[in-house]
Amino acid sequence: MQFTHPAVSAILRHLFFKHLGPVEQERLIAQSHEQEFGAGELLIRQGQPAERFFLVLKGRVKLYRISADGQEKVVEIIQAGQTFAEAVMFMQRSEYPVCAETLEAVQLVSFPNRLMMTLLEENPKVCIQLLGHMSMRLHQRLGELETLTLQNATQRFALYLIQQLEDRGQETVDIELPLPKRLIAARLSMQPETLSRIMARLNQQELIIMKGRSIHIPSIERLLEPFA
Repeated sequence: MQFTHPAVSAILRHLFFKHLGPVEQERLIAQSHEQEFGAGELLIRQGQPAERFFLVLKGRVKLYRISADGQEKVVEIIQAGQTFAEAVMFMQRSEYPVCAETLEAVQLVSFPNRLMMTLLEENPKVCIQLLGHMSMRLHQRLGELETLTLQNATQRFALYLIQQLEDRGQETVDIELPLPKRLIAARLSMQPETLSRIMARLNQQELIIMKGRSIHIPSIERLLEPFA
């Protein structure tokens, strides 16, 4: 497979692959595929046999599950530079547990699970890196689960805003919402109408100031005060 130079560079500097030797890297790249997709395209389907995992080079991918009653539950938004579906390699039942859909134009690389498992067996250091990565993702999901089960809807949204901050030491901040409101609502297990009411109430109370997808928070302490 002929890869673009940026794709090869992204692969070789990713923590999954940078500790592999040159021969192993060449083996992996030779069996990998670089692909481009438009917005709204389904990449994998829940329950589909899992043969590959993915590295996003450009764009964003939405991971979601379909519940028994047909509702869509957003699990995670994958950004450029992140991988997804890698944990399926270690599952006894090799099926994708989620659907993956592009949110915008996406460029990604897919890697064969079987070959990656062989390389992990041959390279313990890479295996440890992968385990560390999956442990971090697990802790993030546990934190989100606690937020969804222990907090009310307004608390969930306020905490979601704080999670978007790179520097949480500031008191006054500006945030650009990374997703449309309907996806944020799905991520927080609420209806879009509920999220709109919460945002309108917080705006009326001047705890946030909204301009489209831009949100100004005059005081993080005041925003979080009712939940302390």
